[in-house]
Amino acid sequence: MIWKNLFNFALRIVRTMTMEPILYSKKIALGAGIVGGIAGGAVMYGVMSAVMTQIGMGANCFAIIMGLITGESYENALGPGITAHFLTSVAIGVAFGAVITVPKLQIRGFGKGIGLGIATGVIAYVVIFLPIAMTVLPPHVMDLMKMMPMGSMEGNMQGNSMSGQSSMQENSMNQGQMSNTSKMNQQGAMTAGVMQGKGAMDEKTKMEEMDKMITEQTQKLFPMILAGSLVAHVAFGTALGIVVTPIVKRAAKKSGR
Repeated sequence: MIWKNLFNFALRIVRTMTMEPILYSKKIALGAGIVGGIAGGAVMYGVMSAVMTQIGMGANCFAIIMGLITGESYENALGPGITAHFLTSVAIGVAFGAVITVPKLQIRGFGKGIGLGIATGVIAYVVIFLPIAMTVLPPHVMDLMKMMPMGSMEGNMQGNSMSGQSSMQENSMNQGQMSNTSKMNQQGAMTAGVMQGKGAMDEKTKMEEMDKMITEQTQKLFPMILAGSLVAHVAFGTALGIVVTPIVKRAAKKSGR
């Protein structure tokens, strides 16, 4: 009895769905999804660039991080990052185009089109972005920050440490030459060795402090990146719906439905 009721319920759903007229073909919907995905990707890139600029990481950092995730080096990450972003956007657009061919989900106006687009953007944020953000994104953000102004501070600290070591070694050598005795030369060499060891320890300590500072800064920036990404995905969905809707509506009008 239960199975019979479930079967009748499913049958009613299928009949309700098939009663809806087909407004546009799958080919039109998929093509519109591709165009909408590209447009949405461009809007999302712009929003993410603004977010990254606002938090002091640079307009192209979003694409560079995408490139780093794909395994590229920092110097070569920008191009592959942009490519990966738009390929993902197109894939989401194709999925959106396939979904809106379901009779109950066919787009008849901008309200439904934008609503479905935003829902698609939020789903992509939850299903695609969040898992990446919680696993592989933080280490790459830290790597990127080390290569930016904060990272250059580390290089300056290392340079100062090395110049300090060189200066101390020169002073020690001058003292050894002025003494003109074997004993003083030995003492100078021993002093230089001690200073080198101390300089190396200071350098290691400064690097550890810099890594700690970068880690703390990343933890502070991460919530802003997540919030900005959510806004960017909503903007992506909005653009997707705005672009797809007139295309499928025009196709439906031509078919007389």
